[in-house]
Amino acid sequence: MIPIILALLGVGLYLRHVNTIMKAVPPEATAASPHRWTIEQIKAGYKKALENPVEVDQSLPPKQARRYVVVGGSGLVGGWIVSHLLARGEDPSAIRVLDLLAPTQQVLQQGVGYVKTNISDDLAVTTAFESPWPESIARLPLTVFHTAAIIRPQDRLEIFLPLCSNVNIEGTRNVLNAARKVGASCFVSTSSGSVSLHKLGFWVAPWKKLPQRAFQVLSDEAKVPQEHNMFFGNYAVTKVEAEKMVREADDPSSNFRTGCIRPANGIYGIGSDASMTLTGVYLRNQGSPTWTRPVIQSFVNAENVSIAHLLYEQRLLEQSQPTSNLPNTGGQSFVVTDPNPAVSFSDIYTLLETLSKTPVSFPSIPPVPFFVFSYLVEFYSVIQYKYLQFLPKLTGDLSQVQPALFSISDVFCIADDSRARKAPELGGLGYNPPLSTLEGMCKQLVDWNRKAELKEVDVDVAKIGPVAVSEKGVDVNLVSPKI
Repeated sequence: MIPIILALLGVGLYLRHVNTIMKAVPPEATAASPHRWTIEQIKAGYKKALENPVEVDQSLPPKQARRYVVVGGSGLVGGWIVSHLLARGEDPSAIRVLDLLAPTQQVLQQGVGYVKTNISDDLAVTTAFESPWPESIARLPLTVFHTAAIIRPQDRLEIFLPLCSNVNIEGTRNVLNAARKVGASCFVSTSSGSVSLHKLGFWVAPWKKLPQRAFQVLSDEAKVPQEHNMFFGNYAVTKVEAEKMVREADDPSSNFRTGCIRPANGIYGIGSDASMTLTGVYLRNQGSPTWTRPVIQSFVNAENVSIAHLLYEQRLLEQSQPTSNLPNTGGQSFVVTDPNPAVSFSDIYTLLETLSKTPVSFPSIPPVPFFVFSYLVEFYSVIQYKYLQFLPKLTGDLSQVQPALFSISDVFCIADDSRARKAPELGGLGYNPPLSTLEGMCKQLVDWNRKAELKEVDVDVAKIGPVAVSEKGVDVNLVSPKI
């Protein structure tokens, strides 16, 4: 009996140690982002967003007078690309959205085209690309922005890979092939900063004070994991493969220029599916129990991401001119983030609790019980998916509580977009994002509060749970049937 008690005591002490290291802050993260938002700063940012909002349109590259296909154009990033194309004066009839969901009526009423498309269906994609254009613009050169993806942050095992790869890999292949077939000359795809994120190691020796790889820098030079089990999850695995496909397709000799934008870890902002972003989920669910208060990560506003795509297009078109002396940036990827130090989740919680006109709270909970429980959830998911499909499928917050989630939510990751910020003459994009994270999140709260006053927001108390993602994932543009 005594050995059993001692063993249980040892296990309990070790789990207590794991719980401690999961809440520890690496000194590198503190050095990179030493200052937390004060309530005064937050209120000042909100007042500015109300009275003197940032003029994002001034940061847009000039009109290119081309045709545009925006795959995933009803989603958050794709929607902003469409809006920015219109704002800079592109012909609405020269813009076509491919998505399962239609764009907003406001966009359609301006004359933007829409073809309902499942990108995992090769024939559907080819048909959408080959649909005739109005005669007046049919001969204009074509740019394709591919922003569609499906994100399942809980999946890390290879048996679940098809749940992401059908859209993120095969869908990208279908879009890429269709773009080449119809003679597109520019193809810019949305990748992810998480492709270089390495899986965390929480089961460390009792004398270790931090998890393995607790602090990571997401940069263009960061080494991508070489083995499946070193990625944080299947999403990153599929995005690496899709990115490789797009980058290798760059061919100046045939005038087919390609490249990828890697948005930093979390995309947020207002838009057609903003409720699926981290901040949107928090607002809709009235907050969430949390263990991630001290975690520091880089976030990026969807409008900044859109501008990065448009800048990359501009650079590729400039470099394709016979007289260009610019360094070649085709077939590359660029990390982008907001123009400020990374923020902590506690910053975001303080902002939402201070500004939201709907109830929101973030009670703190210990991480290790949920981390241990996550293995049980994953085990059940494997059994249900592979062997006993008659068992009920896990959904909602519960389905998210799997080990992979902790490698994306508990990592201290700082995005370095210094190469994207370089001038075109130095091989950069000239990226100068107009919205800081504080400004962007205040802008989102202005939008949310206005809708709350008009009773246009969907607040779901029943969905409050221990994790900060929805069943559909974060910053996801769904252009495939729901799995």
